[in-house]
Amino acid sequence: MTTCSIWGNCISLIEFRTNVKAYFRYFGVLAILLFVIFFAQRHLFLAFSHNALEGVSAAEIIECHWQALGMDLSITGYVLLVVALLSMPLLFVEVAWLRRSIRIFLIAFIILSAFVNVVDIALFDAWGVKIDRKALSYLRYPDEVMGATSVGRMALLILVATVESMFFIFLLNRINHACSFRGGSKGGRVVAALLMPVLCIVALRGGPQDDPINKSWSWFSKRPVLNLAALNSMWNALEIAVKPAEFTSNPYGYMTGEEARREFERLHPLTGVPDTKILKSERPNVLMILLESWTADVIEPLGGDSGVAPEFTLLCKDGLLFTNFYSTGFRTEQGLCALISGFPSQPTTTIIRQFGKFDRLPSVVRTLDTAGYSSRYYYAGDVSFANTRAYLEAMGFDKVYDEAAFPIQRRTRWGAFDEELFDFHLRDAKTAPTPFFQIIMTSTSHEPFDAPVKEGFTGSDANLYRNTVHYTDRTLGAFLDSAKDQPWYDNTLIFVVADHGHYLPNNQPQYSAARHRIPFLITGGALKNELRGKQDPTFGCHVDFPVTLLAQLGIPRSEFIWGRDLFSKDTPHQAFWTFNNGFGLADSVQTVAFDDNGKRVIELRDSSRTADEQRLLHAGKAQLQVLLDRYIEFDQ
Repeated sequence: MTTCSIWGNCISLIEFRTNVKAYFRYFGVLAILLFVIFFAQRHLFLAFSHNALEGVSAAEIIECHWQALGMDLSITGYVLLVVALLSMPLLFVEVAWLRRSIRIFLIAFIILSAFVNVVDIALFDAWGVKIDRKALSYLRYPDEVMGATSVGRMALLILVATVESMFFIFLLNRINHACSFRGGSKGGRVVAALLMPVLCIVALRGGPQDDPINKSWSWFSKRPVLNLAALNSMWNALEIAVKPAEFTSNPYGYMTGEEARREFERLHPLTGVPDTKILKSERPNVLMILLESWTADVIEPLGGDSGVAPEFTLLCKDGLLFTNFYSTGFRTEQGLCALISGFPSQPTTTIIRQFGKFDRLPSVVRTLDTAGYSSRYYYAGDVSFANTRAYLEAMGFDKVYDEAAFPIQRRTRWGAFDEELFDFHLRDAKTAPTPFFQIIMTSTSHEPFDAPVKEGFTGSDANLYRNTVHYTDRTLGAFLDSAKDQPWYDNTLIFVVADHGHYLPNNQPQYSAARHRIPFLITGGALKNELRGKQDPTFGCHVDFPVTLLAQLGIPRSEFIWGRDLFSKDTPHQAFWTFNNGFGLADSVQTVAFDDNGKRVIELRDSSRTADEQRLLHAGKAQLQVLLDRYIEFDQ
């Protein structure tokens, strides 16, 4: 069956008086097929992301498809340009291997686009993004990447990609790829050979407008799920492939460099002695317990679910709880870098992956070392993941323990169960010189939340998440109960904080303040008794930890320019976080989330406080600009 008989009525194209119209019909049919593929992939993305579509109207979804046409046209132009260049000789002579090459290229594109589409679905499900450089950097650790999603979910996505590929290859094979293009006059064929690449170049630019299409064309809504659906997955992957890996200039030049620095310095004044002293002794031990993926949405004293973390609720009665504390990003290494170096996460890069950058960061570990502190880091998985071991050693830890340090009885894909890690710490801490600074990093509550623990929560993904958090909570309570019997406990200040939040259990969007709000509790024997059971509403985030701790210890802290002393009244306290090409900022009166792709505010706590919106927007832009200036300077 010929192309003309199957697709002849599908499209009307320019027809020469020669017989090369079959050539144009062939390209028209391929264009229609590609548009159908992209339309189907967009529907799949939206279908798998249905939780993020709550409150989205049919009109908005239709607008999403309309908005996507420009980018669909662009990637169609790229694909057809390759076909046009390969098929150009076929207008004058028949070359069998060129026919085969065109078909193989189209089949490969269909398969690749199907798998890129499901990867984007998985990334949005986990992180609220499509493929970007930050996500690609994890490909160095395939086992850990595979461990971030459930086997069932992964199998379903692979099945979807396979079925999609087979269906569209079937349609591709119904086209007559052997149709001759050599009919008509030679002049007509020369015109066709020259005209088709020109049409493809116009298409790949997104149309005849002055400026070629870019990613911002897809950003039309305040709902990121619709913007990402409108962003063609293959176009996005192609842009990442050709775009330089590292910045050579600041992509966030919102204002002059001098104006940004002045605003940054205004927001981060140097402070003296804290207004509140929380320590019983001058040089206590310091223990930080980092809780994997804990969010305020499951912490009852923070307004979250009751019954998920009951031990943490009890701990709050014996400690000081900050009720407005936020994570800097959404990955463990981002939280670590902010807590240890006081350096915020970046929207599209991760400094911990960059040798020559992270080793130039300040370190609270090295600073404490000068004051006589020993240091140890405890983790029950592979600490080399995401370059973590190299970073920790560069930061000056005396010892870094991971899964190779002790025999493991039970483990998830991410490491030993938390109770085994806590037990190992109790044994090892007896040998640590005092005063010490130590970090325990848990892992059982890591996605995909399939640890074989029975905590009474079953069924949905949200309950699987609650189930592992409840397990870690139970083991955390048991650990701290046992720690009270250790000789080091009475002189130890303990910080219990999450490495980052999570979109579960309430399906919080990637950019939202709610997704980044996390528990931050100060407890331990070295905490003053009058502060136990108290709550502090001060706004803060991970980068504030080094400054706050060093201020209490009376140790110089001028290196940590991003942090603010949580116990200083002379500081404009704020929480700053970043997400994929955007930032969020919150203080006691307003919250703003700004998407740089669409150049718009996508979350606002109080729409009536426009002056505070503009104030925070300016402050956030200044901080992001200074952040990337500093990031780039580390190469110089």
